[in-house]
Amino acid sequence: MKKITALFIFISLSFGSEAQNYIDLARFHYASTPDNNFDSILGKSNIVEYGADITLPIQLNDSSAILTGLYLEQIKTRLHPQSDYETFSTINLKIGYNRNHSKKWSGTYLLLPKISSNFKEFATKDFQLGALLLMKYTQKENLKYNVGMYYNNELFGPFFVPLLGFYYNSPNKKLEANFTLPIWANVNYKLANWLNIGTNFTAFVRSYNMENHNTYVVKKTNEIFGYLQFNIKKSILIQTKTGYSIGRSYKAYDDNDKADLGISAFRFGDNRTVLNPTFKDGLVFKVRLIYRYHLN
Repeated sequence: MKKITALFIFISLSFGSEAQNYIDLARFHYASTPDNNFDSILGKSNIVEYGADITLPIQLNDSSAILTGLYLEQIKTRLHPQSDYETFSTINLKIGYNRNHSKKWSGTYLLLPKISSNFKEFATKDFQLGALLLMKYTQKENLKYNVGMYYNNELFGPFFVPLLGFYYNSPNKKLEANFTLPIWANVNYKLANWLNIGTNFTAFVRSYNMENHNTYVVKKTNEIFGYLQFNIKKSILIQTKTGYSIGRSYKAYDDNDKADLGISAFRFGDNRTVLNPTFKDGLVFKVRLIYRYHLN
């Protein structure tokens, strides 16, 4: 038990985002939308999404650990009002290394190989390779900063996202703020031992090979949520979230239609032709089940 506790203390400190000594080992979510109008043609489609995020750390010594895990995602939606619903998915491995370089600095280094497609057949275009570098600086126990870079060889071309953020936990442990911009921001406040209230922003770009169609789909989501977090047990949490999309799109392109470079929200050398109408913004409803390991 001492070895297990030491492992999770190390992982918690290395990630630098959990000053209250916990780590989420598993997260499961379900999200759906009402029918969304298309922006340039009559017709509607909704979106249904399932996902799971598992993290399994393995301690090497007092200052380093191997990180392993798995992210799964499945989406069902219609890309054109006259077409059938499509299902496309991601299987994303997490393989990496965490190290405490000093009392102030630590680093996370991850390789992120994944298969992302509609899984009609297997093709080399299903495979993508990403990487994450994140350095964390601990100013004090409840205030930490991070800076880094995310990369993935998306189907539209090389894609980079510079990362900058911080983590803050108030002295009374009630207010928590966790920012890794431009992809993630979360603020929550503990109203009672069994209930937190919060707001959350997420922004993601992912691409999927649509086998048998000679196309790929780029999912772009910017969503802001308000949520209630029910602390069912010490290690089991349920979040019920209601949000709204900002600039959401699922755009299809020909396989050979590429951009030269993507950096966060910007595309360079992008003369691609969109092959489908896209959705208008709208409501999003989401439920998350979290398994959380507490060190104390």
